[in-house]
Amino acid sequence: MDEAAMADGAALLGSIDTILLGRVSYDGFSQYWPPATGEWADLMNRPPKVVFSRSGEAGPLPWGEFGNARLVAGPLAAEAVKELKAGEGGDMVLLASAGLTQSFSDLGLIDEYQIHVLPVLLGAGKLLFAGGHRRQLGFVSAKSYPKGWVRLTYRRVD
Repeated sequence: MDEAAMADGAALLGSIDTILLGRVSYDGFSQYWPPATGEWADLMNRPPKVVFSRSGEAGPLPWGEFGNARLVAGPLAAEAVKELKAGEGGDMVLLASAGLTQSFSDLGLIDEYQIHVLPVLLGAGKLLFAGGHRRQLGFVSAKSYPKGWVRLTYRRVD
């Protein structure tokens, strides 16, 4: 990523109050970020995390010395997000969790989509919206970056 993309990513993380993650993403993030240092590490470590898992028991999860992650298991996911959205303040970001994105989108829990297009072609991978998913979105903005990366922003249309 170039400097402009890094600055925009840091601005986004600096504006949120809660990070939402799937359990697999959490496993990788929780190993990498807590011991890391610098601006991005601070932005990733500071906010509380809510981790969603189809299996397992709800409860606290380790996030290094920060201790600010909790697990929500099974069918409680939708209720947990609705409670977070109903609370005072608190912008949330869902990171690196394609299956969770599909589930939350199907439930109408995502207000804004930022889709990042990178100039790399892959012959395989996980589909972001599989299974006949259909959601009406309204265009908000598009931004291109010097190295060819593009960020598309859309809002849910009800």
